[in-house]
Amino acid sequence: MFDKRGIGCSDRFERLPVLEERIQDITAVMDAEGVEKASLIGLSEGGLMAQLFAARHPERIEKLVLINTTAGAQTSPLLGDYVDPGERPIDLVYFVEQFQKLVQTWGSDPSFMVEWMMPSQCDNVSFVRWVGRLQRQTASPADIKRQIDSVLNLDATDCLSQIHVPTLVVHVRGDRVLHVAYGRFLADRISESTYVEVPGEDHFLWVMPNWREVAATLIEFIVGHRPMATTQRRFAAVLFTDLVESTARSALVGDLAWRDTLESHDRICREVVEQRGGRIVKNTGDGLLAIFDAPSQAVGAAADVVTKLGSIDLGVRAGVHAGELEVRDDGDITGAAVNIAARVEQAAGLGEIFVSSTVRDMLLGGDYQFANRGEHQLKGVEGTWKLYALGS
Repeated sequence: MFDKRGIGCSDRFERLPVLEERIQDITAVMDAEGVEKASLIGLSEGGLMAQLFAARHPERIEKLVLINTTAGAQTSPLLGDYVDPGERPIDLVYFVEQFQKLVQTWGSDPSFMVEWMMPSQCDNVSFVRWVGRLQRQTASPADIKRQIDSVLNLDATDCLSQIHVPTLVVHVRGDRVLHVAYGRFLADRISESTYVEVPGEDHFLWVMPNWREVAATLIEFIVGHRPMATTQRRFAAVLFTDLVESTARSALVGDLAWRDTLESHDRICREVVEQRGGRIVKNTGDGLLAIFDAPSQAVGAAADVVTKLGSIDLGVRAGVHAGELEVRDDGDITGAAVNIAARVEQAAGLGEIFVSSTVRDMLLGGDYQFANRGEHQLKGVEGTWKLYALGS
């Protein structure tokens, strides 16, 4: 992979790079890695660069994958026959206005980018925060404007007939950024292409719920067979945390201040879990899900999180359970142990750390003391469970 000019670790530019310079950038990365021939995947404007590279350097391309992309501005007047009845029309004025708003909100309001480019994640507040960090760490508003300006004049429409490598064109049917007609046009004009239309609305389709099916399609095209989904059963201690009364707190301090507070929350939780030898599986909006090899690590991490977040006036509760669970090949976890841990956390109050009887029994004789909190009916879990609160 490489950072395009003006993005990430690459040098910023004042003069817009010409097409030949962008093509040479791809060649330079391949040469530096000693790669004579490779499969090239291009997403969005990266797909435009990939088309031009394949037309200019077919000897260096094994297979070409184009995802949610276009051949360029000259394509737009040719798309009438590729818009199906009932589909939204192609609105170039709206397209330009949206990119202008993207520049205006870059680094300060990531919710706009998520709503426009990844609407499946609109309600995932931790993902929106992550996109904000992504924006601030990769480019300034001026950088992203230069980046957009630098690709607006690139066009591969006249080069499509020169692409003769096996090509897979993938487009999300409801893509809010680039109309699906752009993908249909590409597949029609590239002679050795296969076209796949994917349900959804996300421009950056990796975050859609059906991303595994998309990834399997790409892998099958490139290597010749679909990957086998694998899960592994293992023992782990599961920790859930959640901020208490976060909605009221955010309304009190305002959106910007609350965003900064949540950034501190995420940083503290990452540091604690890493120091205790665990792994954060995912953020859950106003909390986290993490796993550890031993219950003592999970309980210790819970205690640290409650203490450290309390020092910045954030009230939190936590729950820990231990048992066998399934770890998917993407790192996500499922199983009864996960569901029970979530219910244990929900039974706790502000500043409390609840553990299941399983965890309490495994830690008998250790450094941690627990107080009996009685029998509880955990939603979705059979029978009653005896829960304990971590004491000082």
